[in-house]
Formats: sequence, C-alpha cells, structure tokens
Amino acid sequence: MVNIIFKGPLVNYFGTDRIILKNSYNNIIDLIKEIDKNDIISHNGKIRAGYIILINGRDYRIYNKQLGENDTVEIIPINHGG
Repeated sequence: MVNIIFKGPLVNYFGTDRIILKNSYNNIIDLIKEIDKNDIISHNGKIRAGYIILINGRDYRIYNKQLGENDTVEIIPINHGG
C-alpha cells in the first residue's frame, strides 16, 4: 500500500488530506497519473514546477525503487507570493 499525503491547497482539490492506494507502482509518475486525472501535478510524464514530492521523506528524484508496501508519498505545493 502507498500512503499519499496532500498538503496545502491540494487538500481542497482532492477533498482529503490523504489517500491509500493498494497497488504497487513502477515510479512516481505512474502513481501521479493514477490520482491526478486533470494533470494538476504532472503533465506529459513530468512533475510540474511548483511541487515538492517526497517519498519516505526523500526527494522523489533520488528514489529509484518501485513504490509499494508501506511507502509514504507527500505532495507539497510551493506557494508563491509577491
């Protein structure tokens, strides 16, 4: 199972602060495609700028194993102001 935790405005977008998926995923893009049907977080197979994604507390870019049993993914939007 993969535990996905949403932060900030993503809680409102998804209607919850977390979801649990029972499947395993080859990579973070496959997982994001499963949950993000409107391409808010990713587009054309890439994570959009403005998001920090952590897998078990580490940046997703340095995590190179299949996602599955007891993994936690945190998706954190970077809020900008001016």
